[in-house]
Amino acid sequence: LTALCGAVDLPVNADFEGGFAHKPEKVAANVARAVNTGVAGLSIEDSTGDVANPLYERAFAIERIKAARSAIDADNSGVLLVGRCEGFLVGQTDLNMVIDRLNAYSEAGADCLYAPGIKTREQISAVVTAVHPKPVNLLIGASGLSVAEAADLGVRRISVGGSLARTAWGGFMRAAREIAEKGSFTELGNGYPGGELNKMFS
Repeated sequence: LTALCGAVDLPVNADFEGGFAHKPEKVAANVARAVNTGVAGLSIEDSTGDVANPLYERAFAIERIKAARSAIDADNSGVLLVGRCEGFLVGQTDLNMVIDRLNAYSEAGADCLYAPGIKTREQISAVVTAVHPKPVNLLIGASGLSVAEAADLGVRRISVGGSLARTAWGGFMRAAREIAEKGSFTELGNGYPGGELNKMFS
């Protein structure tokens, strides 16, 4: 994170997963370390990684957000804290439950709320309305919305997740399959110019 933050002039947001710890005090310690890297924001999610119990108990998840908030405030860094409810990503798609958790994370100190996996206009509008005036982050790929359409629904922050990487890998796989299956190379013509890439990375 330190290297990334030092290499660019733009704010860096860290997908901090679950804080790389279970217990709130360890989440706080890891968040404090992240803050010292120079990140502008980070997210804490409520997924456990346990298929049998995919979400932390509500009260415990709230304590984890509170711990992250305390670690950020102790440094007076102004780092943006994003509270994530992973319900839709782990098959728990009760929107009322997701909204309840997002509101609880807001009260616990999250600056921005995020429910990756919501994709219909109705779901997005419901979340935006429920957590107002806190901003909502939207994982845009699944929604099919444009930036303007998402903004019209009240979304104030957009993530693309792994979509850009998957798009790049899609181009790679199409070219590789063409070479392997047809012995031709037309897909290589869709590549980005090497000179432009060198300028970007110089």
